[in-house]
Amino acid sequence: MSAKRNFALPGKVLMLVDNHIDGDSRVQKTAKSMAEAGWEVHLVGRSPENKWEHYDLGGARVHRLPYRPIPPQLTLRKALANFRFPLAAKSIAIARRRLDLLVLDASELAQRRLEAGDPRIARRRFREPRLPLVLFRRVAGMRKRWLQMRLRQTETKLEWQRGRFKGALEEFEAAFWTLLLRDRAWRRLDVTPLNYDLSYGKFIDEAKPNLIHAHDMRMIGVAARAAARARVKGRRVKVIYDAHEFVPGLSHPGRKWLKSAIAYEREYFRFADAVFTVSPALADLLVDAHKLDERPEVTLNAPPKPTGAVREDAAAFGDVRAACGLGPDVPLMVYCGGAAPQRGLHTMVEALAFQPKLHAAFVINRLEGPYIDLLREKAEEVGASDRIHLMPYVPYDVLVGFLSTADVGIHPLVTGPVNHEVALSTKFFEFMQAGLPMVVSNVKAMSTEVRRLGMGEVFESEDGKDLARAVGAVLGARETYTRAYLDKERLDEYTWEAQAAKYVQVYRRLLLKGGGQDAAR
Repeated sequence: MSAKRNFALPGKVLMLVDNHIDGDSRVQKTAKSMAEAGWEVHLVGRSPENKWEHYDLGGARVHRLPYRPIPPQLTLRKALANFRFPLAAKSIAIARRRLDLLVLDASELAQRRLEAGDPRIARRRFREPRLPLVLFRRVAGMRKRWLQMRLRQTETKLEWQRGRFKGALEEFEAAFWTLLLRDRAWRRLDVTPLNYDLSYGKFIDEAKPNLIHAHDMRMIGVAARAAARARVKGRRVKVIYDAHEFVPGLSHPGRKWLKSAIAYEREYFRFADAVFTVSPALADLLVDAHKLDERPEVTLNAPPKPTGAVREDAAAFGDVRAACGLGPDVPLMVYCGGAAPQRGLHTMVEALAFQPKLHAAFVINRLEGPYIDLLREKAEEVGASDRIHLMPYVPYDVLVGFLSTADVGIHPLVTGPVNHEVALSTKFFEFMQAGLPMVVSNVKAMSTEVRRLGMGEVFESEDGKDLARAVGAVLGARETYTRAYLDKERLDEYTWEAQAAKYVQVYRRLLLKGGGQDAAR
């Protein structure tokens, strides 16, 4: 922990997250805001270097801890794979390494042939006992064929385990353990939450917090189990669950994983003393899914209110138009966020074919990878290679200013998944604070808000031509769409400061009215 400091309000707060903290603006803003409100705040995340790391984040203290996974459990598929492929090595790397070592046999065989054919060398060598040359050659050949067979079996086994044939086995396994253990079945289906419990548990116990704020699904069980351990020792610890997504609406290639995640969240949801979430629609889904008596408090993923204060290094990040090397008269649309197929960035590239002067900037989390390659290929196909601009994230507290020099903000989210339909994402409010009119896909929550407030256009998801139409409409009457931003009270409502006030109210209720004290109830 950090050096002893004086805090305005009683109670130590631990915030838990299952990522590296960098890039998670909601978690960072929450920690800084609660520290500014007067509490001692420690933010616990996972170290990317798998080592202990500690640093300050505003008035909060960050602790990034090593990740300590437990040995994987023997699943039904793994057991059948071991039986079906008994000669497989533990990994392809091991099997290939063993095959690579056959080069030593080749060297030995070459030496033996040289000795047999050169009397001068043969006279000088020691007369040690060894296999005849013909027999040695046969043994080396057999060993090569044996190791090649093991490599093929290892590759087939791993492919079989990875999921080429996944389906019925996983459904049976999930159904069996769910029938036997109900919501506790996740312990047999996916041990990832236990890995975080093992990685963070000792640190949490030694910190002796009064309140644990669990961000996202994986942390609710870690927080609840830590609170249970504290209660056994005579301390009462309050738990807040911050639900960032609707778990039953998540997509995952593993059939067991979703059933495990749903059961895990459902088991520990009841341990929460208060629940927050990110949008009104998601709050309604949680009420129905968990039969809640109270609707979760909604804290939108809004950016901080522009204050006029500037970071010392803000000038180093510049703005998006300058980063693209474009003049003020060149039309520019911008996206900021993760780069993945479900985010629909390819639709923006396709739209460039229908707007020959338009440029597209992507402020994204990665600049390489298969999906990024696809974007570049699509841009080349439509003759727009020089009109796409890929750039890395900038810090969240300079992002609004960075985006403000674009002409229009784009959110091309693909329709269908439940979490897409209910999302009011961070970029939605960042575009708003940056004064950018928006063009969004026809996902339910965002398209409803855009139409209600009159600050942009809606296009058909994954339709590049319709996106180009919507962008053209905005560029042709930009002042009409930005008129919605003249209402300063509305803009203030969609700032992080307004959202953080809701956290402060709940923290005060839990920590200042007898809650979270060391005496057990």
